Parts: sequence; structure tokens; C-alpha cells
Amino acid sequence: MTVVTADWQAKAQVYKDSLLSKIPTDYLLPPSNIQNDEPSHTTLRSVLSPLEREITILDATALRDAIASRKYTSVEVIKAYAHAAAIVHQRTNCLMDYFLDEALERAKWLDDELERTGKPVGPLHGVPISVKDHLGLKGREVTAGFLSWVGNHVPIKDSVIISILRNVGGAVFWVKTTNPQAIMHLETNSFLGPTVNPYNAKLTAGGSSGGEGALVGGGGSPLGIGTDIGGSIRNPAANCGIYGFKPTSLRLPKAGNFTALAGQESIVGAIGPMARSVRDMYLFITTILAAEPWKFDNTVVRMPWRPEEVIFRGSGRGPKIGVMWDDGVVRLQPPMRRALALAVDKLRGAGLEVVEYKPFGTAESWDIISSLYMTDGGERVRGHVAESGEPLLPLTEWIMQNAKVRPPHELWELVVRRETFRNEYSAHFQSQDVDVILCAPNPGPANELGKATYWSYTSIFNLADYPAGVFPTGLFVDPAIDKKDGKYDFLSAKDEEYWAAYVPENMAGAPLALQVVAPRWEDEKVMKALEIISDIVRV
Repeated sequence: MTVVTADWQAKAQVYKDSLLSKIPTDYLLPPSNIQNDEPSHTTLRSVLSPLEREITILDATALRDAIASRKYTSVEVIKAYAHAAAIVHQRTNCLMDYFLDEALERAKWLDDELERTGKPVGPLHGVPISVKDHLGLKGREVTAGFLSWVGNHVPIKDSVIISILRNVGGAVFWVKTTNPQAIMHLETNSFLGPTVNPYNAKLTAGGSSGGEGALVGGGGSPLGIGTDIGGSIRNPAANCGIYGFKPTSLRLPKAGNFTALAGQESIVGAIGPMARSVRDMYLFITTILAAEPWKFDNTVVRMPWRPEEVIFRGSGRGPKIGVMWDDGVVRLQPPMRRALALAVDKLRGAGLEVVEYKPFGTAESWDIISSLYMTDGGERVRGHVAESGEPLLPLTEWIMQNAKVRPPHELWELVVRRETFRNEYSAHFQSQDVDVILCAPNPGPANELGKATYWSYTSIFNLADYPAGVFPTGLFVDPAIDKKDGKYDFLSAKDEEYWAAYVPENMAGAPLALQVVAPRWEDEKVMKALEIISDIVRV
């Protein structure tokens, strides 16, 4: 049992006050700009200078090119994003660290190198990249959502992925972003409080990479790094109207990151980009793989990027697509059905072959994966929470419902079930005769705060270890169109729960996204299909 002590709130407030003190005073918003219902983008447009607006509307690839051509300096770019990130943070509570002086020094060095050599330092020269809390960044705090970690987890060197992006890519880092307590919510809430959606503050930004989702989706970063062990890149990317990609788990390096689940190898998380465009995700992935990360992280499979191996079986110019209308356990809410149906119409209209994809093993997949996350019974998480006296949050308790201390033979049995499921799911996928699955990343748009208790539209692909990406459709919840269904024969108790939770008026303006999935190791196929499908579907 966690004993909650009174002074945890005072300690948390000290951290929050310290964070705010790092933001230049002329970047602070008046209460009238914080306490309103406008999207973060609207606030940005009203506050940023013309030059800052010009810079911050570009995706990372365009920004890289503009710096290389000397249209903008790296210093100008990081100053613009320092301002933008500060604004989005004040609207969404998405940051956990802000280090502008360090970033300006780095940007000045990059400008000097470009002037001296006439060449960019790397393919991401001068591009600001935001970083999720639990990734190791030399000299910067890591909390993993635990107050007890504050001051106790400061890496002495960069994680492998940060080192590559910095030293090979030429990127600039200036902020770290929030993740939830224990990094195990499909929302983002910790001792720092909830991170809210940049389009609608009644809703969650998602999780566990919710700080990245809110910051990139709100216009405060051109490119971010997230992690995903059950949907934690795809869920916030979908909720916040951006692109996100979860690779096969061993394609990109994770060495040097911190988590309360360190050493848990039964379900391995993935690390990947959260971005404004597919081409930015290509830029991110190809930069890392060109550096041969398997030399620095021995868990990474020696597998360069292989676009030449992508062959589609579909007629015409693209993939044969299997559309999954629901997962057999929870039906889609009206706005998500609308987005998926419109996408199918557009894809067929463009000449792509679209067939129905039958769901498989959804309930079984959740029973397996949720049992494998914490086979210590959640003892490590409870211990970190107890150290500070902070409360165990409701969604942390929820994800630990299946957490039990398991003796070796029980763990082995679960791993056998995992491998059996993977083989059965692979056979099912092959039987459907498609290149990729097109489906929802959630039953509906972003949840109201505290209500994200269904992971299976994303977590099933963590269990299968299938690469998956999400893209924004350009559609948003419209209460006049997306009216609540009348009662029907529910597929499950969770289906009824999500039906009851759908209140269109509360979700107005929330972005709608879709997910593209392919089998294990076919990351290149997902990315190419994502590019083709999103180009056709996006409004």
C-alpha cells in the first residue's frame, strides 16, 4: 500500500516553479491567453513575430533545407522554437525541462561550422528536436514520471539515439517533454499534472509520449522522439493531429534510456519519430540507420533501410489494403467511423484495392500483453512512488490490474503464449492476402481526461511486434455530424463503456487519425504505404 505524504505536493511545486523560471519572462503569457478554449495554434499565431511564424510553420525537412541554404540561421530557428515551445507548454503543460542557453550555444556552433566549411554538419543540421522525458540526454533530468527520481537520474552521457542525432545528424535539443507516472498510461499525468490536448483542453494529449504529441501537435516543435510499448507514440500522435511511427522493436536503438521497467524483456518497446510529415519520419529514421546503430547498441538488428525491397501486391500504383472496421471488442465511435469510411472511399476512388480485414485475437492479445508488462507485480513502480509519498495515480493502478509476482514457470508460460499468438497472428495476416492493414488507432478521438482505458487498437501490434504508423486525416470531430449512436448490442462491457464515454460536444475540434500496419520487419512497407495512403486521404 502506498502511503501518501503531504509534502510531495510542495516538492512537485518546487519543480514546476523551477521549470517556469527557465522560460524567458517575455515568453510568458497573460492569464487571458492561458485560460481560454482556443487551440494552441491560435495562441501561437497571435503571439509569435512574423519571422517566428514563418519558421515554425515549416516541417523539419524544409527547415533543414532553409538553414543549409542560409535563409535562416540555426540561432534564429532555435529562438523561434524556444518561444513557440514556451507558449505551447503554458497552454498544455507539455514540458519537463527547458534549456535554451545550451541550445543557443549549440546553434551558434552549427552556424559557425556552416560558415567555415560551407557544408552542413549532418542531414539534420540546425533542426530542433524535442525529447521525451525518459530518454537519456547528457546533463538533463530524467524522471520517468516519478517525483522520487528528481535529482537522482541525470545521465552523464547521451543515449545512443541522442548521440547519433546530435553528432551525426547535427540536431539541436532544447526541451524535454512530459510522460506519465511509470510511463504506462495512454494519457500523460504525473506529479507535474496532466498534459492536455492542444486542440481541446478538455481532452488528453494521449500517452505515454503525450508531451511530444502536445508540443509537436501544438506547433512548438518540428520533430520529436517518442517511445511505444502499447501505443505510446501512435496514441498521442493521433490525438494531437500529427504523424507517428512505431518501428519493429529492434530496428532503432534504445540503449541509454531510463524506465521503471528496465530489464523487462517479455514485451520490448520501440522508439520512433513524431512529426509533421512522412518525409520527416524518413529523415529521422534514415539518419539513424545510416550511422549503423547496431555498433553502439547490441540489441539493434543489423538491418539498414531497404526501400528497394518494398513490393506491393495491390493492383495499380499502391498497396493492397485490408480495412479493419473494428477490432471485434470495441466498435468505433461515430467520428472515427466517418474518418475511416471517407478514407476507404478516397482510396478506392484513386484506384487502390481495398478489401475487408477481419480482426483476430484482440481479447487474447490484451490478456497476454497486460500480464507481461509487470511480472514483478508492480513492486518496482510502487517502490518509486512510495519513496516520494506521492499518490499512485488511477491509470497507474489500472494498468497494474494484471500485474502479479510470477515465478519463472508462469513467466515462461506467458512467453510461450506470446510466441504462439505471434505465429497465429502472422498466419491470420497472410490469409487475408493484403499488404497493409488500415484501421483506427483508438476507438474514437482523444479521451476526456482520466478515461483512456482501452489500448488494444495499438497494443495488439506491440504484442505481434508489427511496425505501425499513424497519420492525421485532416478531419476533426464535429458534433453536428458525429452524433452519438443509440444503444445497440454491445460487443463487450468495454464497448458499452466507450459508447457511454462518447460525448460529441466535449470532443469538438479533436483531430481524427488512422493507422497503417504491416508484418514484423516490414517497416519500409509501412512507411511507403503511409506516404501513399496519407497523400490520398488527407483533407
